[in-house]
Amino acid sequence: MRKLLVLALSAMAVVGLMGSASASTTITWRGQGSENLPCQYGGHWVLTGKGITSAKVNGVAPMYQNGGGSFAYDSVGPITSSMIGQVFAVYEGTANNPQFVLSHCNAGSDYDPYA
Repeated sequence: MRKLLVLALSAMAVVGLMGSASASTTITWRGQGSENLPCQYGGHWVLTGKGITSAKVNGVAPMYQNGGGSFAYDSVGPITSSMIGQVFAVYEGTANNPQFVLSHCNAGSDYDPYA
């Protein structure tokens, strides 16, 4: 009986660990903020949703935590309406009603400090 109890508790622990693993979620830009377009020098992107723990634009460019549970990213290069539906954020964590928006266009030049 004791062995059966140990086996059952072990199985429950494994299932509990599997259930706590978080999967990535993708949210596509659907044009929120497109009234700012075109943006010649890139834009300031914002992902909102309390409970998000990390995020990347297009799955590769890390976003930085911006306070209040939001994440932000400053892109370089032109943004046009043809990019609606092509830009996305991938995030970890849980979020109630997440939003991925183009907040505003960047002023300046095409200088990319990361190139």
